[in-house]
Amino acid sequence: MPKQPQQSAPPMPQPTAEHQKLKEHAGNWKVACKFYMDPSQPPMESNATETVEKIGDFWTISKFENEMMGMPFVGRALFGFEPHSGQFVSTWTDSMAPVLCVLRGKKKGDTITLEGEFFSCMTNTVLKHRITDKFISKDEHVFEMFSTMPDGKEMKMMTNHYKRA
Repeated sequence: MPKQPQQSAPPMPQPTAEHQKLKEHAGNWKVACKFYMDPSQPPMESNATETVEKIGDFWTISKFENEMMGMPFVGRALFGFEPHSGQFVSTWTDSMAPVLCVLRGKKKGDTITLEGEFFSCMTNTVLKHRITDKFISKDEHVFEMFSTMPDGKEMKMMTNHYKRA
């Protein structure tokens, strides 16, 4: 049997500048939350914590903990950057909704904007969602979420102001 030429393994992926930015996000955060349940009413306010851990050089996973409507609320996010698509990607799931949220987007200036369509328990329909995460410094950022309602109007759902703990 003829000898097969030995193939070398492809080079291991290397972290990009976007991955370096994600790594800066790791740590413990205190979060001042505002939830806009009814545009005609003031937002519901509460405090939360979030712990963000690195998964190697490419991903982070976070655990968000809060109390919502008198009940414990826990959410998990996986966040990374795909060099082949040039996009940031994130998933979200939490203890109050049987929904996996998937979002994709880009960074412009100091803000990452992600978009996705997923089921809303508020309206019992699939809605377009948009989130923005504006980085003020390595120790502070502001996250906002918007939903496009069935009437086509975008509504702010929440603002979370993060400060490193």
